[in-house]
Amino acid sequence: MTKERIMQIDDLTDAEVAIIQAHRAEQARLDAARDFQRKAIATAHAFDTWSDGTGEGLTYSTFINAFGYQAEDGRKVYDAVARILDAAQPR
Repeated sequence: MTKERIMQIDDLTDAEVAIIQAHRAEQARLDAARDFQRKAIATAHAFDTWSDGTGEGLTYSTFINAFGYQAEDGRKVYDAVARILDAAQPR
């Protein structure tokens, strides 16, 4: 009985490595998108609760200055929060 050799990373072709790297990049993109989605939903909820207490409406200036969202992705999160709150409005 011969012992099977376990494949090593060095046994992969360049094409196989490229497939693995593409898969990992796609998975990282999906994970980042899901993380952002959760962050935006949580921030929309926090803003809505804050807004109920202050009576302030959603504008970019209010979101950044009064509500105090100061992260580098402020514009992107503000836009997402605006879409979430708009979508959740009763029609």
